[in-house]
Amino acid sequence: MANHYFDLNGYRPMTIEFRKATTKDIAPLQALARRVIDTSYRPFLGDAGVDQFIASGAADSYVSENISDCVLICDDGEIAGFASCKAELIDLMMIAQHAHRSGLGSQLLQHCETLLFEQFEQIKLESFEGNIQANNFYQKHNWNLTQRLADPDSGVNKYLFIKRRSTSDKTDNKP
Repeated sequence: MANHYFDLNGYRPMTIEFRKATTKDIAPLQALARRVIDTSYRPFLGDAGVDQFIASGAADSYVSENISDCVLICDDGEIAGFASCKAELIDLMMIAQHAHRSGLGSQLLQHCETLLFEQFEQIKLESFEGNIQANNFYQKHNWNLTQRLADPDSGVNKYLFIKRRSTSDKTDNKP
């Protein structure tokens, strides 16, 4: 599904498309994930933590193992971001650094919410406690911070956000 938009600064028209990821997308998504982690996670994971995480191949493995759960947002045919949705959980969402503040993250989040609310009354996502930019983004989009979780794998705390389907989102097909 392609839609035409102007970026938030009004500079250029964008043709936005959402699609399911395929195995052909693994390498580009792995590269995007490494770039996002490298440029965005240092303030809360630290340089050593980011370097170690990238070198471990964990991000690459995650993308490979979860490709069937990924939905992409493409801007003029180029992958600008992706999200992995598992059951009622948006497990991971990444937007290319150059696309931050363009509205693409909001569109991807809204697309994931729509998909998940077709099946679930309540949906969830997790974010690193120190990822202030992401946490503010989710709260701006009416996600409720409900819990602080210890993440034994990373040693960094995470936040659990919950969003409930509003009554206006429910469709009633009864006459």
